[in-house]
Amino acid sequence: MKKIENILFWPVLILLFLSASKYGAMSNAIEFNDTYYIIVNSHSAGSFAAWLLVVIFLFKLIRRRHQVVNKKFALTYITLTLLLFGVFIGLGFVKGGSAAGNFTTADLDALMFRNQLKVACAEGCLLVQIIFLIYFFIQIVKKPAPSGA
Repeated sequence: MKKIENILFWPVLILLFLSASKYGAMSNAIEFNDTYYIIVNSHSAGSFAAWLLVVIFLFKLIRRRHQVVNKKFALTYITLTLLLFGVFIGLGFVKGGSAAGNFTTADLDALMFRNQLKVACAEGCLLVQIIFLIYFFIQIVKKPAPSGA
């Protein structure tokens, strides 16, 4: 596998199909600081697909500048990003209890756990993206590799 960043094209395609399918109309509710945010899966999937396209372009820019991308970093980044975002979007498919208000204690515990897991995955995914941007800026600042004939 010569260009490891090309792996990211598969999640982009999957996310685009997800946002266009009937599952894109499902919503993901996140409670953060006593406020509920309702995010439609198609919006989060489409936005993240666009971000992954930008990441692919940035990896290509690094490859053009240095003729190589650090495979360990790229593989770790891809794995963590897809795992954290996959869990976040996957939890949006899990149905909660009814809105009638007849929740048991176990239902409320499960809802709170899923919400905490969603928030942790979203924050972890954001942290991984910030680490990628730091890596990108370091690679841009470094002296480019000499281009050989």
